[in-house]
Amino acid sequence: MADTTTNEAKISIKVFVDKVKKRVVYAEADHSFVDILFSLMTLPLGTIVKMLGKHADTKFEALGSLNNLYQSLKDIPESYFATEECKFMLLNPRSLSYDHCKNLKLKIDRTKPVKYFICESCRSKGYRTSCYYSICNKAICKICGGLMNTPHSFDSSICVGDGGVFVSDIGNFIVTDDFYVMPYSVAGIFRLLTDLGINDTSHLEEIKLDMDSEQMVFLLKIALSLDSPFTRLIFHRNNPIRTGLVVYGHGSTSDRSAFIKKEKSTCSNIVLEISLQKLTGKLLFAEAKEDFAEFLFGLLSIPLGTVVGTLMNGASSISCMDNIFKSISNMSVGRYLKSQDIKDMLLEPHFGQEYSSKNKLFPIKGTRTLLEVSMPNTSAANQKSQVLKDMLLKKRCTASYQLKDPRLNKQLLLQSSMFFVTNDLVISPSSSQLAMNTLNKLKVKLDDIEKYEISIGLEEVSNSKIKFFGLRLLKAALRSRSTLTSILEHHLKK
Repeated sequence: MADTTTNEAKISIKVFVDKVKKRVVYAEADHSFVDILFSLMTLPLGTIVKMLGKHADTKFEALGSLNNLYQSLKDIPESYFATEECKFMLLNPRSLSYDHCKNLKLKIDRTKPVKYFICESCRSKGYRTSCYYSICNKAICKICGGLMNTPHSFDSSICVGDGGVFVSDIGNFIVTDDFYVMPYSVAGIFRLLTDLGINDTSHLEEIKLDMDSEQMVFLLKIALSLDSPFTRLIFHRNNPIRTGLVVYGHGSTSDRSAFIKKEKSTCSNIVLEISLQKLTGKLLFAEAKEDFAEFLFGLLSIPLGTVVGTLMNGASSISCMDNIFKSISNMSVGRYLKSQDIKDMLLEPHFGQEYSSKNKLFPIKGTRTLLEVSMPNTSAANQKSQVLKDMLLKKRCTASYQLKDPRLNKQLLLQSSMFFVTNDLVISPSSSQLAMNTLNKLKVKLDDIEKYEISIGLEEVSNSKIKFFGLRLLKAALRSRSTLTSILEHHLKK
């Protein structure tokens, strides 16, 4: 069999290690490597879960409970979704920077290009001015009820110009062990060495790394769990990796009565019924309606940069990702970042699912795909932006089509569905057999169970208490496999 890997692209970086303390001090890399680090900010969490899940190394898992959440989404039958399109959309969150990332030297995101489908019947009847398109070939046409399974092409090419995708190619960059990126300078290196307490440069040794896409994904996998990914890669590659997952829930002094409510409420609520073990106070599982499951599944569509920047103000608890975000924020436009549009794209990546859950707890809105982006200001100054030109071109090519809303009455999941949620965010359609199997597995007797009802009001998405609940859940899901315990322990204490 022919070797299919010999021509695969590789990126070379120089890593400088402290031979005495066996740690990486910094790496020296060009735009190709930095482009990949920066591209992570544009990727939805679900895309990153898929990307890391395909890596062969299984010694550890990044992203806490989100792996279980994504697998649950795959396993739930389509009959529980409002339409087959809804499940497809949730399983395949799209980044609006996808066409830019296709130009990266290493293809770490193996997501297939978007395919578009229209209704052949409507097109043949000349309904061009009111046609819909879908990204799922099982969609039902809103006009005639036919199947939207006819492929249709739109021009989706993006011109990134000369040099890198996000950063220029005029020089090299310094990347610290915890992924802070800065333009290369001797003065910068000296400051870094001094800060690390290194005075004797004879302790330093240069190691060259030639990385293909699989090795790059492995490095990123480490960076999503540990604070020193280069050191782990160089010195501890063959050792079992213990992620030291964080358990959250020690920052709130909220009164338990503010969350536990037995009475009926006039506002819209997400209600959780929590089962605890009386003897230990351990959270066993939760049951919830489709609204809570929709909120959880919707987390997978949020870009990492939105999580780190917009939602968590650069303090996501994943140090390497926080440092990448900080690096982009501090990097100047023109000489290093290619344009202000690029910087905005990285710091405030678009939430690519226009049709998201109405039960989201965060004040972020779905953004239309590039095919439907509103016509922007066409002043001469703005016309100089290549990003803007590409968007305008796509708008002209697709002005007669609009994306079909895959939801039913704005619902992604069918109403009246009940779901069983474990501590580590495994979600399944609720059943008595599943509950009994769980109790048997945990060796808990029926008379050792107590239940609490927790109600989260949705009348004001901007309400600080509600947003705080959602942020704590998301933060715990990123790093913990005890997500529900992490966010509810203060509200369930006796």
